[in-house]
Amino acid sequence: MSMKLPRFGTDGWRALIAEDFTFDNVRYIAAAMVAHAKDFARLCATASSKEGAVDLKMTTSDVLNPTIAVGYDTRFLSPQFARALSEQAAKCGAKVLLSRAPCPTPALSFSVKHLGLPGGIMITASHNPPTYNGVKFKSYYGGSAMVEETRAIEAHLHRIAEMDEIPTSAGGSVTEVDFLPEYYANLEKFVDVDILRRFKGRVIFNPMFGAGCNTVDAFLRKLGVDVLTLNGKPDPMFGGKSGPEPVAMNMSEHIEAMKSDAGAVLGLATDGDADRFGVLDEDGEFVQLHDLMPLLFRYLVRTRGYSGDVVRTTSMADTIDKVAGKLGRTVYEVPVGFKNVCEVMLKKDILIGGEESGGFGYKNHVPERDGVLSCLLAAEMMASTGKSMKEAVAELRAEFGPFAYDRIGKHASDMNKLRANFAGLRANPPSEVVGIKVARVNLIDGVKFYLEDGSWMLMRLSDTEPLGRVYVGSGTREQVATVLGAGEALLFKDCQ
Repeated sequence: MSMKLPRFGTDGWRALIAEDFTFDNVRYIAAAMVAHAKDFARLCATASSKEGAVDLKMTTSDVLNPTIAVGYDTRFLSPQFARALSEQAAKCGAKVLLSRAPCPTPALSFSVKHLGLPGGIMITASHNPPTYNGVKFKSYYGGSAMVEETRAIEAHLHRIAEMDEIPTSAGGSVTEVDFLPEYYANLEKFVDVDILRRFKGRVIFNPMFGAGCNTVDAFLRKLGVDVLTLNGKPDPMFGGKSGPEPVAMNMSEHIEAMKSDAGAVLGLATDGDADRFGVLDEDGEFVQLHDLMPLLFRYLVRTRGYSGDVVRTTSMADTIDKVAGKLGRTVYEVPVGFKNVCEVMLKKDILIGGEESGGFGYKNHVPERDGVLSCLLAAEMMASTGKSMKEAVAELRAEFGPFAYDRIGKHASDMNKLRANFAGLRANPPSEVVGIKVARVNLIDGVKFYLEDGSWMLMRLSDTEPLGRVYVGSGTREQVATVLGAGEALLFKDCQ
């Protein structure tokens, strides 16, 4: 066949709508997913008594007609892509549970786990620009599919694409469902609703026109919390923003709303599919995820009495390591990509797992990023401690020292040169950066330089987009800017 088939990265597949993200490719993905679900059901049905087998009850009926869940966000044509995928999956013999409206990715993930399904598919490109769409695969445990699983789906995809037509099978169906009630019921078990009812002040919530519309705000209003919603109606163009990513540069309207509203004490935001989140303090200042992760972890341990350790990506600052150390907990470091966090959450007793891009997952829920739950926990923490977000961050920094952070992501006109630069930096790291000696180098993911002044810089290439990224953490914003500029010059040398 002549069309370009999807290639799966760390979090599924994303592509430009109408160029590579087409109805044909979506239908091939549907057929491949059903073939994989049948393989999985067959394995469960025949190996249930074996040691280490997946604890899911599957019958011969599940092998012939596996049930899968399908959700979608508010992007252009997402409902139509989800419908096309579902109908093709049904033609291949699957019983499809299709969300009747846009839903958060964590709601779909929870439904997969709660209903005991072999898997689910979310139509979303997360925080990417509005011209993109994509697919996320969710496995039976309610989290990102691991590499072995996506490779198996990809193998089916290529096999089916070589056929004259997609093979069909009887017994399939499409049923529209609402994934939200059971999801909200589980959130009510995790957060302390009595504490949330005591929240004082106004919350300004910004779902960024995405699948988070009518989630955090509706949940809090039900408890009597004063909430003002910005950008609360679905918009495929995301209000003209570059993408629905809850970072400071995309939240100017939200920041101004916080500054101009004397009663507002907390700003909360979710990304396009509501698995990531962002927070503003009472002055409209963006709160770093490097601060929120240790704050939420410490709150859950000290106040809520939770057990469990921490898993973080290498792009996170080590403040969480210091907090965990004081609490006698272990920290596991993994490469960037939440599936790596998820893998540890499945194997260890993990209370919180996170990445710097705004995705945190929690025990007793699903091993999955959940922006809705994270927003609710941030509000609960404030209500419980009686401290503002600014006060909480100031106390953290007074104890563990100042920290500033920034990152850049740039496309290169010459990707081969960018890859060569990256490989060279891994093979022969510089001995110093901006005149500061490199104390050690970490190659767990990309290349991470630890400088003698306490700064660090991570360089890596994206698996989902044709770009390179540089992440920097240091004691001051000025030093971050200096090191970031030097890192940008090294990684993107002669490839612009």
